Amino acid sequence: MSLADKFENNNEPGFTRSFDPESARRQFHMSIVLVAAMGLAAFVLGFLSPTTSSSLKSPPVATDTPFTGRLVSIDR
Repeated sequence: MSLADKFENNNEPGFTRSFDPESARRQFHMSIVLVAAMGLAAFVLGFLSPTTSSSLKSPPVATDTPFTGRLVSIDR
């Protein structure tokens, strides 16, 4: 039995089947405020992130030891 077979026509709490223009406008304004807040947060995080090369350096590699790993080849 699918959910469509169990559909009841009575209202559930917290859900409405119709929207008045005022509540749609209020939701639209809230959505714009949330998008602007996320954009501002992304800008602030990007602005405050370190850009010096010292944080991006890779760890030192030992060149005096022989290679002991295994090279994997794709050739057949």
